[in-house]
Amino acid sequence: MSFSNYDGSAYIEVTPDRHGAFIVITGVIGLIWSCMIIAIRVYLRLHLNPPFGWDDMAAVFGTVVGIIQTSVTLSAVHCGIGTRENLLTTERADTALKTLYVSWLLYPIAICSSKVSIALLIARLTRTKHHLWASYGLTTLSFLWGVISLFLVAFQCRAPRPWDVGNADQCSGMFSHWSVIEIVNMIIEALIPCLIILIVWSLCMPLATKITVVLAFSLQLLVVVPTIMRIQFLRGLTSAPQADRTFTLTNSTVLTEVVMHFSLMAATFPCLRKFLQAFDLHMGATTNLTSEGEYTGSNTYTRSGGASYALKSMDRSHSQSRSRASIDRRQSVPSGTMGNTTMISTVGRRRSAESDGSQRVMIRKTEEWEVLSSRDDK
Repeated sequence: MSFSNYDGSAYIEVTPDRHGAFIVITGVIGLIWSCMIIAIRVYLRLHLNPPFGWDDMAAVFGTVVGIIQTSVTLSAVHCGIGTRENLLTTERADTALKTLYVSWLLYPIAICSSKVSIALLIARLTRTKHHLWASYGLTTLSFLWGVISLFLVAFQCRAPRPWDVGNADQCSGMFSHWSVIEIVNMIIEALIPCLIILIVWSLCMPLATKITVVLAFSLQLLVVVPTIMRIQFLRGLTSAPQADRTFTLTNSTVLTEVVMHFSLMAATFPCLRKFLQAFDLHMGATTNLTSEGEYTGSNTYTRSGGASYALKSMDRSHSQSRSRASIDRRQSVPSGTMGNTTMISTVGRRRSAESDGSQRVMIRKTEEWEVLSSRDDK
């Protein structure tokens, strides 16, 4: 694979002393997939299912940060990360550690953006007030985690060399810092499917449909495994002084790229249409409520409490459709008898896909009944 190595060669090779190629391959593959997934999301929002919301902005921002982070990581490999330190000059090794330190500072920002994106997506979809506040609470928690994590990473080692991760005395608190960061990270990851379960639990729909919705928002839980592995590698890095810092950091750097890029992609998974082909729930924000006169079936789901939602796909429209149905029933009365004639007039109004400031889709239905009764005496 073509890449400018620290010694100026056009290719990097995998040898017992050089493992930088593993970082490059992981970072480039993750970068390609993250860019492809976010491009699909932007296309969906701009052409198939507008508008472009705050959740999409957070996802795009996180992907941009992820691109920068991977670029900085590749620069660190160019400087010598993944290579035996005895093959590098002292200045080169310090430059590699400084560059990797910058990439680790960008890591919590990208992860935070992915979590904020998912939380805002849930807030965009929910209709009930307590679910909405729970989503905003999750957004706030994710943002606070990102800010605190940024400071913990910045001071993982004592000044004036916070990037010198191989110095066990100077970085005695590094493992504790990263443990707190990743444990809270995994807790937030677990809260996301819990909130989705709370939202879909009261909906009357097939169990398989509920499971599909929950799984679409739970794929980010897969990052728990590489996250735990990353913590273990960092523990080994800080447990004793390291004479080969640039080479020992290879595994933790690879797992950093895996966790970051998968988290960025997981923020978009619920928006992909392939997750919604088996159901019409508007839970993935890629289907809409059916407008008046465009129902393709009787797929109506009822929440406990009497609220009923007809969740079917339709073309996006900002105009309101109104229908007026009038039923005129007249009962004929034979001559010489007494009877009454009843006229029932029904006025139905539905607003299809009405959007407020939070971009939530709602149905409002107002019915007026007028009963006129006349009695003819002969």
